[in-house]
Amino acid sequence: MNENVIEWLDDEDTISVTFHQKRFVNKIERLAKTDVNVTILARNEDKSIFAHLPISYLKLTPKRKDNISVERKAELAERMKTIRPRSKSDPTS
Repeated sequence: MNENVIEWLDDEDTISVTFHQKRFVNKIERLAKTDVNVTILARNEDKSIFAHLPISYLKLTPKRKDNISVERKAELAERMKTIRPRSKSDPTS
């Protein structure tokens, strides 16, 4: 079963997480390399990971809703088209 799980007990300082989704697995692995408070307890055969993290790392925020007009989105898309080729060819940027 491919699922992501976050669990904790009241009055505890840590959370237990199990992630199957690759972006979260990678994030936990990067955190474990630099943060002593992040402990990887198991790497499973299905590539999922089980770890303990400080509860302060749990942040639930809704996705930002942009109220941008269709015209403004088109302007921004056009601007990105001109910026991207320039940044790829210029190694200093």
